[in-house]
Amino acid sequence: MEETPRVLAIVAHPDDECWCTGTLAAQVDAGLDVHLAVVCNGNMGGMPERSPAERAAVREKEVRSAAQIIGCELALMGIGDDEMMERYTSDYSRLEQEVREVIRCVDPHLLIVPHPQDYHQHHRAVCELALNASANAGNPSIQGKYPPASRVPATLFMQPLPPTLFEPHIYADVSGTFERKIQALRCHASQYVFLQGHHRTNLETLVTSACTLHGAACAVGYAEAFALCNRLNRPTTIQELAKFFPPPK
Repeated sequence: MEETPRVLAIVAHPDDECWCTGTLAAQVDAGLDVHLAVVCNGNMGGMPERSPAERAAVREKEVRSAAQIIGCELALMGIGDDEMMERYTSDYSRLEQEVREVIRCVDPHLLIVPHPQDYHQHHRAVCELALNASANAGNPSIQGKYPPASRVPATLFMQPLPPTLFEPHIYADVSGTFERKIQALRCHASQYVFLQGHHRTNLETLVTSACTLHGAACAVGYAEAFALCNRLNRPTTIQELAKFFPPPK
């Protein structure tokens, strides 16, 4: 019996998943085993009148609601935004081990991670962490809580936040799941006020515009775009990738 394809998207903060949730929702609908892991708890994201612990609690509630709409499994690593880069620079081995355990637990066939040239240092750090952890996850000489992963997963980069330069390699038709994607995005209500006021950014407009643009590029209503990761063992055949991108319903 053929194994159910497993997908793991790893992002830095609650709401970063918004660039791939149309695809995740379509994969859920097609019966794939879909997981979302969030490394940071968002405790520095907006809401200046609240404490870091209060911010983290709000952000957790928001991302849980978003994952429920998408239908994917959710893993929250709970690392503070305010400690992420310190740990990345001074405690890298343990941080990579924590990400590795998430990967071993899922043992994905496909890994989706932030783009290495994204604007945010946390996004770039999570990209590198996920690539290194997923390479080490299959090493039986490295002991851990879970058994070694069975493979180095094929890997795709999600679109970075515009206007970062981005060359799409793969388009996924998300016309059938676009409304759920937007519903999930709207769960992150705490970020709308902050991003609009601090970054002069309307996240829903950005996401909708990107999906409309990518949809126009491949003659569908809405599409999400991904870039291939060409590191050793990451490329795979178009036939293998096809099973992760089911036709829209």
